[in-house]
Amino acid sequence: MAAAGRSGEAATRFRQDEDVVLAADGTPWGRISAFSDSASGPSGGVNALAVVSLPGRPTLVAGAGDTGVVCLWDAADGRLVQDPLPGHPDRVRSMTALPLPDGRVLLASGGDSGTIAVWNPVTGQPVREPAGDWPGGVTGMCAATVPDGGSRLVTATPKGAVRLWDPDTGECVGRLNPYGSPIRSIAAVPISAGHTLIAASDTAGRLHVWDPAVDDPWEPGAAVQLSARALAAADHRVAAVATVPTPGRAVLATGDDRGVVMLWDLATGAPIGDCLPASTGTAGLPFITAATLRDGRMVVVTGTGHRHRLRVWEPETGAVEHIALDAAVTCLATSGPNLIVGHDRGVLSLPLTRQ
Repeated sequence: MAAAGRSGEAATRFRQDEDVVLAADGTPWGRISAFSDSASGPSGGVNALAVVSLPGRPTLVAGAGDTGVVCLWDAADGRLVQDPLPGHPDRVRSMTALPLPDGRVLLASGGDSGTIAVWNPVTGQPVREPAGDWPGGVTGMCAATVPDGGSRLVTATPKGAVRLWDPDTGECVGRLNPYGSPIRSIAAVPISAGHTLIAASDTAGRLHVWDPAVDDPWEPGAAVQLSARALAAADHRVAAVATVPTPGRAVLATGDDRGVVMLWDLATGAPIGDCLPASTGTAGLPFITAATLRDGRMVVVTGTGHRHRLRVWEPETGAVEHIALDAAVTCLATSGPNLIVGHDRGVLSLPLTRQ
């Protein structure tokens, strides 16, 4: 695959100056909002994030860290809206929002010891007591919809168990990943209204696509696998996956440990356009998120677990921007045009367009 846009050295650079992001020319780009802290909240950093869009209510950001508690902040001002919610005996490794057919939105979290908790984010109360005990923990979560109108919580473990759960009852209603490959990253990609595919990368760098609407996990259903030829040609061993919000098209972003990011059309399994190339200082275990900006542009943001730098990539033009932060990135999410960054000391928000 051809390299996208400019090289890492030529890309536009931004840096943090106290609570402001400065552009390369020294002019302010936008203000950084640090989410409020709490003595009983996440300590040692925030390992997992989820953005909860509630009908008729402010959007919330959920985050959790090593203490096993979940915090809920107002995405607009970073204000803590609930007391920290104790739900896990140890570190929380994964989170997801769970939109339900009746309009409710729940929040799920997965812990190091394999526990799964489901919350009502409006009241801050658990839907039921945390349950489960899977070795290796719950390393990934996402929400899926199936054509019969149902919603499913999808969980993955490094041992290769990928399960579908009824969010209300906690009953396991299906399984994916029939080969049992240890899962490293997982994401849900809508292919139509009411139908979601599940994409996952395993520890060997392979990418799997499943259809949760199919009872037999060996049957592909609507799932199309990524082009093996394109993956091999790019020497792309997938470490992380993320959904790209593109109207009318099911698009998946994949990242590898070199910092390369590729986009894929899940209807055909073919790559889309050029890739984001590797870049010195941004390689390593990747975190990926994507957003559609107010002017309709789509951007992909990537960072790594051992650096303070982010790359913001606009695939349509190939433009790449680097943002240097004063904190080590641990996870990423987006809320509208804002980037939510979990880091080694908490959570912050910054604009993806000039303010």
